[in-house]
Amino acid sequence: MSMVGYMLGLGDRHLDNILLDSHTGECIHVDFNCLFNKGEHLQVPELVPFRLTKNMVCAMGPMGYEGLFRRACELTLRLMRNEREVLVSVLQTFIHDPLVDTQERPKIMMEETAKRNVQKIEERLQGIIRTEMKGLPLSIEGQVHYLIQQATSERLLCQMYIGWSPHM
Repeated sequence: MSMVGYMLGLGDRHLDNILLDSHTGECIHVDFNCLFNKGEHLQVPELVPFRLTKNMVCAMGPMGYEGLFRRACELTLRLMRNEREVLVSVLQTFIHDPLVDTQERPKIMMEETAKRNVQKIEERLQGIIRTEMKGLPLSIEGQVHYLIQQATSERLLCQMYIGWSPHM
C-alpha cells in the first residue's frame, strides 16, 4: 500500500487511518479524503511520501525495510510502471468528474487541478522525483530507495503534525 499511496498522493496516514487486523497482521487503510498530495498543503505540511516510522521498521524484524518490504515496494512499483497506461486512463476520469473539493470552485479550475494531479502521477510512474535538483528519471530500485529514505528521515518526521504521531 505504501507505493500505491505514494502514487496517488495519499496523505493523512495517522494511527486512526491505518488499522491492523490482529488475526492476520494485515494493515487496512481507511479515510481516503487526503488524496492527490492534499497533505502537502495542510497548515503543517506532510513531507514524507508514506508512513514508515521506527516502530513500523522494528516490527518488520531484523532486516527492517531492507527485507520483504523493499522487495514488495519494488515489485509493486514495477507492476504500476508496466501497467502505466491502464492506471493513467482510470485516473483521466478525475479530469472530467473530479472528487476533490468540488464546492465553490469553477469547473475549469477543477479540471486544471485534476490535470495537474494526473500529470504528477504520470511523472512518479516514470521515476521523476520533484526536488530542487532536477535529474534523470530514477530506476525502480533507485526510486524505492529514495522514497524509503524520505519516509524514514528524522529531519522530515520531526516536522510532521504531532497528531500524525511520527514517533510511533
